[in-house]
Amino acid sequence: MRKSKRRLIRTVSFLSAVIVALTVWGSVTSYKLSQAEKSVRASNERALTQLGTYLDDISLNLQKCMYCNGNTMLSTVSTKLWRSSSSAKESLSELTDGNTEISGVYKFLSQVGEYTLALNERIANGEKISAAETENLNKLLDYAQKLSVNINYLIEQEENGLLDFEEIKTTLQNDSGERFYLGDELNDANQSLNDYPTLIYDGPFSDHILNKTSAVTEKMETVTETQAKDKAAEFLSIGSNELKFLSKTQNNLSTYTFFNSDYTVSVTQKGGIVSSFITSDFVSQIELSSEQAIKNAVEFLNEHGYDKIKESYYSTTDGICTINFSYYDNGITYYTDLIKVSVALDTGDITAFDATGYLMNHKTRAVEKNVKYTPTDGKKLLNPNLKVLSYKKAFIPTEWETELYVYEYHCVDKEEQEVLIYIDPVTGDEKDILILLYTDGGVLTK
Repeated sequence: MRKSKRRLIRTVSFLSAVIVALTVWGSVTSYKLSQAEKSVRASNERALTQLGTYLDDISLNLQKCMYCNGNTMLSTVSTKLWRSSSSAKESLSELTDGNTEISGVYKFLSQVGEYTLALNERIANGEKISAAETENLNKLLDYAQKLSVNINYLIEQEENGLLDFEEIKTTLQNDSGERFYLGDELNDANQSLNDYPTLIYDGPFSDHILNKTSAVTEKMETVTETQAKDKAAEFLSIGSNELKFLSKTQNNLSTYTFFNSDYTVSVTQKGGIVSSFITSDFVSQIELSSEQAIKNAVEFLNEHGYDKIKESYYSTTDGICTINFSYYDNGITYYTDLIKVSVALDTGDITAFDATGYLMNHKTRAVEKNVKYTPTDGKKLLNPNLKVLSYKKAFIPTEWETELYVYEYHCVDKEEQEVLIYIDPVTGDEKDILILLYTDGGVLTK
């Protein structure tokens, strides 16, 4: 009897141990599966976001490709297209495991890079892009834009928790309502086979600014913290005792920073020049036009010794109009010498000022005299489908942290799209293309 009881106890203990072990194993397995699912979803989310970025790049560069008329620029643009299309295919493959039902998307991505490279080769051989080839570029651009819209819509749904990455072919309903399935949405994009802009030279060309030594302050004497505070107070028309020390930076444009309840202001350690300030004001109601804001900004800059300036483009956000100004002298615009001024559209007050670009770049330049092309000659080098509205001489920054003297041509195509084309007056090469965007918030470029 005792043996039977001991045997029963052993059996129960064994079974309990087995149950506990299975429970632990199940929990561990469930955790691992959960982690694996999270990892897969994170990978899919990253691939989807990258795909959207690459498609936006493809649309933008296809548009620029249509405005090219020289081999140098077309070579640059076609190379970017090839890289973006190759990267987009990798992202798409990660999302779909090579699903052949969306082969049209793969076909487009393969062809877009190869087609533009072929056009580049033709121009290099002295040929011109034909009307039929231009029409093909139009078709590629149209599809790229439609596909980009679809993918960006998917990204929006994913951010709202409405996207399921499973590959299914039917729309399902569940208790939480309609959900979006990646397979179906990409198939929809495939069947349709039948862009943050920035202020000009304040995005695509301004990243290099802090990688160099300030051309203005480099040889100036270092000021003390007290002297810098006095400079800041004078600039803001307030008393020095109204400012408190905040921080001291050490970089290529080292500054002292001060603050109070209304302002945060930075002054260069060398020279004691106010490099920037920002206020804590907010706009309650828009009362002024962008034209009035620009006028107020010009007056402000003139009062502080910046008289050789010219406004270029502006943007308005939350009732604050931010205008880009460039140094302007003897008919030449120096886009590298950038000053930004923000104006409140209710009171007209200056809410922000940033002269970092100007302080880093402003210097005396030697304008190229031995040019092969005049501004009038440069017009003949442009794509024949473009109509020139105006032109000017300018210095623009390059990706190699240098400057280039160019002719800027403000053009419009047959669809009324406005673009800026930059021609090197020495070589005649196109150096850059910017597409203008007119929005309710201002004039931007991409």
